[in-house]
Amino acid sequence: MPSATNFGIIKKLKSIVRKTGNVFFRSGRDKGITEDIARKIQRTAYEVSHAHRKETFTPPYKEIAAQLQVQDETIYRAAVYRLADIAVNEDRMALDILDILERELKKSSKSKDLQEYIQQKIDFIQQVRKVKP
Repeated sequence: MPSATNFGIIKKLKSIVRKTGNVFFRSGRDKGITEDIARKIQRTAYEVSHAHRKETFTPPYKEIAAQLQVQDETIYRAAVYRLADIAVNEDRMALDILDILERELKKSSKSKDLQEYIQQKIDFIQQVRKVKP
C-alpha cells in the first residue's frame, strides 16, 4: 500500500506538470507562430540581408584632429603621428589631412621642435602619396 509521502510527491509532480505543461505540450492557447508571421520574419530577414549599408560617417581623422588643440606635447605628437599614418594608408583622406597639418605648421604658437616634426610628417605623406606641395 502506498504511503502518504508517495502521494505527496505525486501531487507535487502533477502540480509542476500542470504549471509547465503548456510550455512543452502547446495546448490550445499558444500554438507558436503562424504561417503569416513566419513569412513576415523571412521577408524582413531577406530585405535586411540585401539592404545596402549607409556609407555616411564621420571620418576618424576628424576626431584625431581635435587632439591637436591640447597643450600636452605627447598627445599632440601622437595626434600628428596618427594623422600621418591615416593619410599614408587612406587615399581619400590624404589631402584633407595634409591641409590640416599644413595649417598646424603655420601656427606660430608651436615650438620649433614641433614644427620640424610636423614638417617631417608632411614630407613623408607627400613622398608616399607622390603629392606635389
